[in-house]
Amino acid sequence: MRNVLVTGASTGFGRLTVEALARRGHQVFAGLRDIRGRNEKAAAELTALATDDGVNLRVVELDVTDQSSADRALDGVIVTAGRLDAVVNNAGLIFPGPLEAFTAEEAQRQFDVNVLGALRVNRAALPQLRRQGSGVLIQVGSLAGRVTIPYSGLYAASKAALASLTEAWHHELAPFGVESVIIDAASYPTNIGANAVMPADQARMGVYGETFGRFVTQLTGPQMEAPADPRAVSDAIVALVEAPDGERPQRTVVAPGPQLEATQALNAAALTTARTISADMGVSTFLTF
Repeated sequence: MRNVLVTGASTGFGRLTVEALARRGHQVFAGLRDIRGRNEKAAAELTALATDDGVNLRVVELDVTDQSSADRALDGVIVTAGRLDAVVNNAGLIFPGPLEAFTAEEAQRQFDVNVLGALRVNRAALPQLRRQGSGVLIQVGSLAGRVTIPYSGLYAASKAALASLTEAWHHELAPFGVESVIIDAASYPTNIGANAVMPADQARMGVYGETFGRFVTQLTGPQMEAPADPRAVSDAIVALVEAPDGERPQRTVVAPGPQLEATQALNAAALTTARTISADMGVSTFLTF
């Protein structure tokens, strides 16, 4: 049994993950923001699930854009569980559209959730993990963090930044027995698209209207294969939580055939490049591959 905190647990990958982990006998803390407001229904459903199924699942108020909220949530988890074995940073938003149409303030909000959210939660968790000498930080990334397609610039940049943070934690925390890993996930049918935040500058958005429309049609049209099951991602998260300490891969790719093979090849090339550059800089002894 492992004690696990999952952020963004109201729907999508987060909701699937907390339910799967709880049903496998783990003690799970489902992090949701505004549990007495917009997420009241999701919080009630998760609480009912814990009662009806007799699983160890608790809802925790957690707003990843607020360090005080993250600190309070982690303090409560540690008091309740006594230790913390895994943190799953799943909370995220997507801002699709032409970069020119987004203001700097909108870009800041994209990064505040997808990047700084993980930074805040992990900052709150790490003192406990270092004291234990064990634990894993699992970031839910995206293939967009590896390959940027049009009209996904802000989201892709945020996921690339999250991957860079994961890699830094991976090396920096290894001496303390703490792991940091990331999932490179393909696009799966979840609520993230339904909750997409479009650019506020509709005038500039309109300049791209025709090409953006054709792009969306191509991306979602009938020529595309039937959407894959998002449980592939939650299953991968569960596997990382349950993996023996020290045996988790730094990157796990969850994607259909060609995307899986291409991303794995890219990751392998990136690893070779990292080894070469770190050796040339004379810092290889500080890196754990």
